[in-house]
Amino acid sequence: MTTAVDITLLNLPNGEVNTEESVLDKYGYDEWTQEETSRTLPRAVVFAESIADVQAVLRFASEHQIAVVTQGSRTSIVNGSSALSDSIILSLARMNHIIDIQIENQLAIVEPGVLNGTLDEAARKFDYFYAPDPGSKPISTIGGNVATNAGGMSSLKYGTTKQAVLALKVVLASGELIEVGAPVLKNTAAYNLLDLFVGSEGTLGVIVEITVRLLPIPYGASVTGLATFNSMQALTSAVQRIQASGLYPSMLEALNRVSIEALDQYENLDLGARGSQALLIFQLDVAVDGALEVAKQELQAAGAVKVDVTADVERTKEIIKIRQDVFKAGAQYGRLIVEDIAVPLGSLATVVARAEEIAEKYQQRLLLLGHAGDGNLHPDFILESTEGPIPAELDAAIAELLTYVISVGGTVSAEHGIGSLKKKWVDQQLSPAVVQLQKQIKQVFDPQGILNPERKV
Repeated sequence: MTTAVDITLLNLPNGEVNTEESVLDKYGYDEWTQEETSRTLPRAVVFAESIADVQAVLRFASEHQIAVVTQGSRTSIVNGSSALSDSIILSLARMNHIIDIQIENQLAIVEPGVLNGTLDEAARKFDYFYAPDPGSKPISTIGGNVATNAGGMSSLKYGTTKQAVLALKVVLASGELIEVGAPVLKNTAAYNLLDLFVGSEGTLGVIVEITVRLLPIPYGASVTGLATFNSMQALTSAVQRIQASGLYPSMLEALNRVSIEALDQYENLDLGARGSQALLIFQLDVAVDGALEVAKQELQAAGAVKVDVTADVERTKEIIKIRQDVFKAGAQYGRLIVEDIAVPLGSLATVVARAEEIAEKYQQRLLLLGHAGDGNLHPDFILESTEGPIPAELDAAIAELLTYVISVGGTVSAEHGIGSLKKKWVDQQLSPAVVQLQKQIKQVFDPQGILNPERKV
């Protein structure tokens, strides 16, 4: 990459180029990345306000071979959008308009800087909703969600972000604007480039407009509940029984003993009463007659100690908040090193047991939680020290766990992306032939390697 060009030569139709050191420092790193990484100041931060701005940046960067790192709200936990040496940070946070909501077509068209929660609130005014709901829903952008194919609590029933994306406008490294997908529910006119961009983490192009599917709010009552168990293994058995029951739950969230204790302290609750070792938060967003009784029977058959359910709207919000607050609760104890794995459903119990064994072996405190219904777990290790590199014993614990996850057919990244922190695991999870194909795809879309280089592939 070149370093000689004067960045002030970059002229934008609408946006702002900022080179103030305080701004470079603020936007030079991902706020949510827990692992210590080297701090690098970008060459400039560009606040784009239009598609034309993005095109201007990429034409300039392509001409002068400057790396471009695209940012939304800087919530990556895998160091996926922090600055690289001599790079331009391209912030899309100001491109935050809902362009159109077309209820007759069950879709919305948005700019990438629109917050997930903002879109959902807007859709609900029409009795529709936006299904993808990552834990960062109030603060993460739709663009960032698309870039990482974010999941969430409702992905069990409604899928991850890619199931909601119908079409994209993308600016390529050359500055050329392309459109992929279409505002329709079925489309086989071309190779599926749409899904190629979903989850690409800004390495193939910059997503500047997104057409997403909206769903009508389900008709009828919904019920939300808490079930406690004497072990995480009993909880995983309950998950499998509920899954096989035909009830089609919209949420099955698991929390281990450490998570329960953290929440009790953080929110002044008593979830851990009578020594509960595991907690399942579940929801049926369409509870037909008899569904609740079936759910209770399946939970109790798997060993549930206590089952509490509610149809009350305010109580439901309280229960959902419990799950949303678990990371904040764990952070009371120190720095969280968040992992993001997904495993075949039949391996859920053995992976949970192995994670607990590894944590004990290396004397690490483990906040184990996740979207158990689709096999997506977050084994989060707690470090008392808030700064400094990861200790060797924790590195060894993570390596042993991720190696085991790969051995059972799982993945080292389910919904948080690869960034730079997970990149070393790509070669271990993927075959050499697939790794080579990924690099060839990158070369087609970004021949100079300027788009978020050193990440994803």
